[in-house]
Amino acid sequence: MSVGTIERISENQVLDRAAMRRMDEVIRNIPDEQLRSADHGVPGLDPAVSIDPFSHFGMLRDAGQDVIPYANGRYGPLEVYNGFGRDLSLPNFAVVGYSALKAMVLDPANFVNEGAYGAHGDAQNPGFTFVNELDGAAHKAMRRLFEQEVFSRRFLTELADDTIAPLAEFLSQRIRGMIDEGEPADLCRDLALPLLYMSMARVIGIEMVDLSYFVGLGEAVFGGPRDFEAAGRAAAELDDYFGKVYEERKAKGDLDKGDLMSLMSEAEREGLRFSAREIIVYCRFLLPAGIETTWRQVANIGYSLMLHPDQYREVVADPSLSTAAIEEATRWMPSGFVLPRTAAHDTELAGVAIPAGSSLYGIFGVANRDPRIWPDGNRFDIHRKRTPHLTFSAGSHACMGQQLARQSFAHVLRSMTSNLPDMVLAADPAEVRTTGFIIRCPDAVPVRRG
Repeated sequence: MSVGTIERISENQVLDRAAMRRMDEVIRNIPDEQLRSADHGVPGLDPAVSIDPFSHFGMLRDAGQDVIPYANGRYGPLEVYNGFGRDLSLPNFAVVGYSALKAMVLDPANFVNEGAYGAHGDAQNPGFTFVNELDGAAHKAMRRLFEQEVFSRRFLTELADDTIAPLAEFLSQRIRGMIDEGEPADLCRDLALPLLYMSMARVIGIEMVDLSYFVGLGEAVFGGPRDFEAAGRAAAELDDYFGKVYEERKAKGDLDKGDLMSLMSEAEREGLRFSAREIIVYCRFLLPAGIETTWRQVANIGYSLMLHPDQYREVVADPSLSTAAIEEATRWMPSGFVLPRTAAHDTELAGVAIPAGSSLYGIFGVANRDPRIWPDGNRFDIHRKRTPHLTFSAGSHACMGQQLARQSFAHVLRSMTSNLPDMVLAADPAEVRTTGFIIRCPDAVPVRRG
């Protein structure tokens, strides 16, 4: 994108021209491999399942197998790798029916998070337990501290309006400039990934000077199924980085800025406070690991609409359809595809006996297309009757960031439809590769003017 285009965009932006030029350079230097799904090419994952888990697991679901036992390295006829590094000598199950999966996540007494993330969790967080891995009273207390003292509704709304909205506007205008100048543009590289990383950097209270550094470490952390040792090293490097930033700010008395580090330092509720170690590790969890699924969901929303250009044009013409489009795309193509649980007791799920200690993989992406809940569930339709999907889970462990995610999606779609109303996919859909089982996203979503 030319200097002239940056100067034109800056006339209507809160970002200065120097920052825009710096961001433009950083975005262009993101390595291609960092845009692929974290479990792309993992040994032990049937390529057909990686490309189209909907059809393969959907066949089993539609044949009456809402809960599929693991045997001989497979779920039914399907080979699926051990993405969280669980003990395969214990019983394992895939949960693919909507009602069965909803029952699982709404039953925290029988289906717990303790140990559910296996070697993947141990590699990322040795000796540390995140709030999403806690259960019972400990989970409730830590979650309340986060939601009421850190991620308040006001904080999230201001973040969306003051940080995400202008960044989405800049990035969508940048894509328009690239398209107008004949440059290739990609919704993954040029919109979704930089939007979430740059936004979260501001939230935490650091300068985003090397996007590719954080993206690379985040890709390694989430690439645990390929190399658990590399995931652990990447997590440790990020801990060291955030630890130095925190200690420097603390020494300067610079923890009163209203950003995440500041808010966590000040937070206290019912005698519970965050330790320095918790502040550092949660910063690392949010950047980059915590936003991995969110930036990919932004890309998936854009891709879903590019695959259905008539429906995208409807949203352009009638912005009131935006919420329906976002919810349908999040149902139809979720980035966070699988979430694990452990059976705390001998129990039963959808008529299947589940022994205590069993591992369960809730496959949200497949459950979200259950035809018993969504007629013709494989069809993308922004006009279909709204039924709550499970992409953000449900119950006591529902995604803590879903409010911010939905606000982010709304700002992105608003900026896309206003700045890129004639945007279309710049490739044959068959050429756009979407892979991944635990986390799914296209490698790229090339776009052009229609």
